[in-house]
Amino acid sequence: MLIMSKIIRAKYKKEEDMIFISHLDLQRLLQRAFRRAEINLSYSQGFNPHPKMSYGNALALGVESQGEYVDIEIEDDIEVEEFLRRINEELPEGVKFIKAKEIDASTASLASEIVYGEYLFNIDLESPLSKELVKTKVLEFTRKESIMITKKNKKGKLVENDIRPLIKTFDLVSIDDERATFEAIIATGSKGNLNINILVPIILNDILGVEMDQREVEVIRRDLYAMKDGELVTPL
Repeated sequence: MLIMSKIIRAKYKKEEDMIFISHLDLQRLLQRAFRRAEINLSYSQGFNPHPKMSYGNALALGVESQGEYVDIEIEDDIEVEEFLRRINEELPEGVKFIKAKEIDASTASLASEIVYGEYLFNIDLESPLSKELVKTKVLEFTRKESIMITKKNKKGKLVENDIRPLIKTFDLVSIDDERATFEAIIATGSKGNLNINILVPIILNDILGVEMDQREVEVIRRDLYAMKDGELVTPL
């Protein structure tokens, strides 16, 4: 009997120790898990066949995520619930598929669809800061018409870029004597992308006025979004 391939779009989370494995290592981990789960992946043609799996914007090393996405073409005629059960049984602690649905081949790719990411930034404070002062700094930051940064381009030349259009929202969630938490929705796609390694130092230096290794900031990607009729929607 001829089994037609099907495409499944899945949402998964990456947390705990798994935040320290690279995107490439995650791809290998998932491919091995599918083999053990006896879910047959579709492969590309040619001299170097590879599984037909495509991802959203790659997650930076050391960042937790509650909302990553992958499109997987499989050769098995199994229901989504069975797909989720089988793959989750083979995944290590820290990676879990949350939900999935079958999509058709005409569906836009994740890479072309995803434009924004929602992030949380948790910062442990060495000493208490004025809540009102931080709120004022956040307000000043969001009211800026341009936020210029200097960085090297691909040719190694220093160029100035305005990152303000890449920040959709930015806000203070909470602050007490020991911790400050911010949330932001920023460009996270192929059309525009704001690297969190650019945003985190701005939060530390310009908004909080603290000296701290940016690697000590806990960053969580809560979800990824596409734009549909002017509204933010998840790909699944």
